[in-house]
Formats: sequence, structure tokens, C-alpha cells
Amino acid sequence: MEFLFGRKPPVKVDPEDVVMPLHFFERNPLVQGNNMAVSLVFNEVLDPNKLRDALEGLARREGWARLGGRLKTNAAGEIEWHIPRTFSPERPAVDFSHVDHGIPASSHPAASKIPSPSDRPALVADPDDMAGLAWEPGYSPGGIKDYVSSDRPTLGLRINSFTDRTIVVLQWQHVAFDALGLQYVVEAWSKMLWGREAEIPVPCGTDSDPFDALAKGTRPPTETHVLADRLVGWGGILKWGLGYGVDMLLRAKDNGMVCIPESYWRPQLEKALQELREEAVERGEDPSKVFLTEGDILTAWTMRCVVGPMNMSPDRLVAGSIAMSLRKAFEGDLIPSSAEHPYVGNAFGWGNVLISAGDVMSKPLSYVARQVRRAINEQGTRAQHEAYYAMVKSSGTGLPVAIMGDGGMYQIGFSNWTKAGLFGLDFAPARVNPAEEGTATQCRPSYVQENHGPIKPVDGFFVLGKDSLGNYWTSAYPGDLLGLLKALGK
Repeated sequence: MEFLFGRKPPVKVDPEDVVMPLHFFERNPLVQGNNMAVSLVFNEVLDPNKLRDALEGLARREGWARLGGRLKTNAAGEIEWHIPRTFSPERPAVDFSHVDHGIPASSHPAASKIPSPSDRPALVADPDDMAGLAWEPGYSPGGIKDYVSSDRPTLGLRINSFTDRTIVVLQWQHVAFDALGLQYVVEAWSKMLWGREAEIPVPCGTDSDPFDALAKGTRPPTETHVLADRLVGWGGILKWGLGYGVDMLLRAKDNGMVCIPESYWRPQLEKALQELREEAVERGEDPSKVFLTEGDILTAWTMRCVVGPMNMSPDRLVAGSIAMSLRKAFEGDLIPSSAEHPYVGNAFGWGNVLISAGDVMSKPLSYVARQVRRAINEQGTRAQHEAYYAMVKSSGTGLPVAIMGDGGMYQIGFSNWTKAGLFGLDFAPARVNPAEEGTATQCRPSYVQENHGPIKPVDGFFVLGKDSLGNYWTSAYPGDLLGLLKALGK
């Protein structure tokens, strides 16, 4: 891990900074190992200074200063927060850059590859083709060491201006916040832009770690985890780690953007709901209580697309690991209500769907989607999250996760960012040219993508959200790109 967390001579610190230790989830190597960049494509010319001023203004508000915090190493070699008491041109709240390309996006070698929606599920782009717009020229994300070795704020804003489009890139080190934390940041940023500062809540205080009890195990679980009997032992972890773990850290990853149009996913969802309602009637149960989300059907469908081309043994276990926010489960307990004081940081757990490859391929999609929903419902409670992190602590593996399943399983990871609301952002106040009469008054992204690194999961899928036309956009790191392409083409 030295390539991620390698030590360099300490960077000079400001003695006036507010110094705070990293929280439990911020010490996670998977978090520290990822620098993030989300690109929002607007089909209009936006004023970069208005966007910058709004974001910097947010960091100056009460409770939001950590967005402009720095990451430093103390004498004990531990990384900690250093938050300037005041921001200045020398130590800004946001690492800002603006490139005015002066040409239409269609004339730029990277921006010309921004995809349009497809009329059926398809791999429509490679997000890495736009990495040169998401990051500074020649930069390759190296994890948290990129921040520790400089006085760089954890939040960055890079704007690429074209004569007909604007690509707004929000950059951050993952220790700053997760996908739901991103929601609170962009919502508040938008309100600053619209002059609605009075509506911006003061975040949950970060002087102390609200999830410290999970980290130290001082809060004994009240129940056993539902998958406690599927916890993988040392032998299985070694076998699994030599496959998936080594692959994740060392193998070059294909990257693809998948568009799933509403004309495809909605009939799949409606069919699945109808099948489950009919089964409920046959069992004498109330069919009105059958529930699936759009995310459930997308997750089930993606599992089938991944497993199908791989010719797995029907008995091989497939493990779907679904990232879940802890906020709702712990509101009113470890953290306050998100509506009043949102926790802008990292707070996540995992739901695990364990299903055989044979069932993924031979059972109706409704069956797989029901297993997804059941895992989220059963494993997403406060008591189950407590039981999960108790297993992490007691396992003795040193890993930040509990491995469920068996050593020979095939792992697929999911992170759904739809709640971040990226496609719903309205940056109309930043327009350079006011909307003409009869045209749309809203100014929303037409396309969203993410780039991150250096840690990239094998068969990791990031659902970035649903656009105004109902299309879902998923960033994919398939282990078998050609196989996925064939599966999407069916």
C-alpha cells in the first residue's frame, strides 16, 4: 500500500489551523485510496466565477469549513484534518481551475466523445476518455498522499468552457464525503447560487466522531447478523484475496458508461412487480405490500449481464455487495436528523446478496430483484449495521469489511448515487446568456460521469442517476468488457 499512502517529508503547517483527527470511516483504506471527480455536462455556457464564488461561499458558512480542510501527517505519522480558521487567496477554500477552450465541444478530442442516450441498453462511452478534462493535464490520481504532500484543499472545482457547453468538475478526496454527503454539498452549492442561503442547514458537528462507538466496539450489538453463518474464514479469505483482491489492486481496468433507457428498465420493473404480486396472491398474502425500487431491478439486471457471459458453474456463489448509507438508520441516535443537521462525511455499510450463478441466470428477474430488496431491508437496520461492524472488529483480519460468502465466490459491487440528485441540479443563475423566451428556464446536466482512482473495483458498478428523459447512467468497471457488451446487445 506504500504507493497509496507513501510518506513524504511533512508539509509546513499553519499553527492557527483547527486540527481534528480523522473519523472512523475516513481511516478506511478504500476511502483514502480514492480521489474523486464528478463531471457535470451542461449544454450552455456558464459563468465560472459565479460557480466558484457560490462554492467558496458555502465553505465559509458555519459548519461547512471542513470542505476547505487540508490533510496533514502529525509527528506520530497519523493523517489528520487541518482546517484554516480563515480562507485567503493564498489558502483558498476550493482548489479552483478554469480552462476556456474557445471552441465548440464537438471540436475537442475529448469533449466530442460526450455520449448521447441510447434507445436500448448500451455501452456508450469510456469515461476515461474525458479524464484529461476531469483532472489537471498529466495528473493521475494517487490517493490521499496527493493531498498530504501538499497544502491542497480536499475540495476542488475545475471548469472547462466551450462555446456551446460547460463541463463542471467537482473533485474531492473521498475522506471528505461519500455519495450521500455529496448530495448535501451540491444541494447547498445550488442554494448559494440561487441566493437561498437561509435554506442551507448547519451540518452535524465534526469535532467528535459520531460513529466512534462502531469503531471501538463500545456499543455491543443487540442481535446477530443475518449472514453471520456465511462469514468467510481465513482460508476462504486467502483464496478470495488472491483472486478478487489482487485483481482490484493490480490489474488495469476497463471503464465504460452504460445507458439504460426508461423504455427498457420500466417494463422490466413492471413485469417483476406483477410476477411477485401474483406469487403473493398464490401464497394468500397481500399483493399491495409487494415492493421493489428502480434500483433493485437495475441491480438484478446488472448481475445477470455480468454473470451471463462468464459460463460459471451453476453452483458457484455470486456475491452482490451493495453500499448503504448509515444515516437513516442512526438518525436520532448517533447523528441528528439529516433534514436539520446533515452529516457531511462518510457513513456507509454493506448489504450482501448471496445467490448462485444458476439462480441468477435461470430464475425470473423478479426473483433476483426480490433477493436484492430482501438483503437491503434485512441488513439495513441499525441493529444489523451494529452487528456487521462488530463482526469487522472481531474478525481479526484487519480488513475494513466483513467478507460474506465463500472463498470461491464471484464478487460484484454496487453503489447507487441517484439520491445525490446530480441530474436534478439547476445552475440557471450561472448562465452567461439568459434563457430565451419559449426555451427551458432550467439549466440541468445532460450528462454526468465520475472518474476516480487509484483503487478501482473489479465488476464495480456506480449508478450515477436518472436524467430528465428517464435514462439511467451507470459507470462500470466490468471484469469482462467484451462479455458485458455481448450481454447488453441481447
